[in-house]
Amino acid sequence: MEFNFKGKKALVTGGGSGLGRECALLFAKSGADVLIADLLPERCEKVAAEVRALGVESIAYPVDVTNYDQVAAMYKKIVDEWGTVDFVVNSAGVCLTEELTTQKLSDINLSIDVNIKGTIYSCREALAIMRPKKFGKIVNMSSIAAKSCLGGFSVYSATKAAVLAATASLGREAALDNVTVNCICPGIIKTSMWEEILDQLAGSDPAKRDEVWKEWTKGIPNGKPQDPIDIAYMTIFLCTEEARYITSQNIGVDGGYTF
Repeated sequence: MEFNFKGKKALVTGGGSGLGRECALLFAKSGADVLIADLLPERCEKVAAEVRALGVESIAYPVDVTNYDQVAAMYKKIVDEWGTVDFVVNSAGVCLTEELTTQKLSDINLSIDVNIKGTIYSCREALAIMRPKKFGKIVNMSSIAAKSCLGGFSVYSATKAAVLAATASLGREAALDNVTVNCICPGIIKTSMWEEILDQLAGSDPAKRDEVWKEWTKGIPNGKPQDPIDIAYMTIFLCTEEARYITSQNIGVDGGYTF
């Protein structure tokens, strides 16, 4: 698939690793300038350098998406530097798994703050820029866990289901302003987040990790996990003119795991 976003400006939270990084690089390959937002400065700088190597501009912007003032300052930065933002991907997220009665309150609060508040804060600032100019595309990252709920994932599933609901409502709010808001439900992908999930489920024993990974992936109808680029392709497509009538939707890219 080929995309032409020359002259467009994209912002990707969680852009320093995993799915966010893959989306940022595909935006760059398609001609867009990209602001890389991530909690860790070194990850921002590394991916921003990769983006610049593709011949476009990039801003490395360390941000804690749970802090509204920091999120607002990030959007001020992109407007001050580039004049606007056209595409926003909210990929920042955490997945902390444990049965609810034993899960630490700090982990519960962090999950809610990053996955729900971080997404909503970013959407709020993005829409304030996009709606007056009558153009914009927002893609939020949910998860198959929003639909396929398992023991030990109650808080994570709840936060990702909240992203589905917020997306559906925001897409309707912005529809008359030519702004689309959609979300993607990625499946099972061996990103750094999944490595952390394996840490939680299987510890450091390689044999147990392999066993848990095989158990999860055998539920995928086509028999194999997804790659980050699969999610990036759908993300970028939702930012094209061809996708102009797609809004308020949640789209599973999971090999048929959910329906």
